[in-house]
Amino acid sequence: MGAIAIALLIALLVCDLRQRRLPNRLVALYALMCPFALLAAGTVPAMWLQHILVACVGFLVLLVLFAVGGMGGGDVKLGTAVLAWVGTQSLLNSLFVIGLTGLALALLGLLADRLALLSSATGQGRVRSMWRSTLHALSAKRGVPYGVALAAGGLVALPAYWK
Repeated sequence: MGAIAIALLIALLVCDLRQRRLPNRLVALYALMCPFALLAAGTVPAMWLQHILVACVGFLVLLVLFAVGGMGGGDVKLGTAVLAWVGTQSLLNSLFVIGLTGLALALLGLLADRLALLSSATGQGRVRSMWRSTLHALSAKRGVPYGVALAAGGLVALPAYWK
């Protein structure tokens, strides 16, 4: 089950980088795996409630960010699913990774936009295809791909299920 969760998070990460979209079916599949992972890990009922509480509080915070235009609906769904997996055990570690990855993506996006501007201004508009696609994937003009940061935070929580 862990390998499937990793594969889903990586697929979501790639989709967000390329398209700035998080497919609902992948997010739903990842979310629906959470109860089965909790069962397989032998999680006691009190811990289930903590996972539900973290997911609900996270959903409300992410919903506010969505309402003010700070993130997309797919990010809210993925963030809620990630937080359901995280629970209280890995919450601080996951939030740290999400925040650090989000910051890195924002800075890389600004750098990518600057490099793209410089290459066109210096007459080097014919940048190699791979370089151009990398700059496009990271471009801050397209928005910060929060799904990448959320997936990274989700990956941090998965080892707790392999004990």
